[in-house]
Amino acid sequence: MCLSNVFLVSDDSEELVCEYASSVDVSGNEIRLTDVIGQEITVTGTILSVDLIRNQIKVKAG
Repeated sequence: MCLSNVFLVSDDSEELVCEYASSVDVSGNEIRLTDVIGQEITVTGTILSVDLIRNQIKVKAG
């Protein structure tokens, strides 16, 4: 099972917004994250990077 932590990146910081994300759905600039227990979180922005080795996804806020 491959789960990732999702960080929201702004100009001067990174904030963990979803731990153990199991699903990422993108629609325009809205990104819906679903964690391993089924909780959904929606953030506005664009995906900057996906690191499958470190299990990290970085999203640029906005």
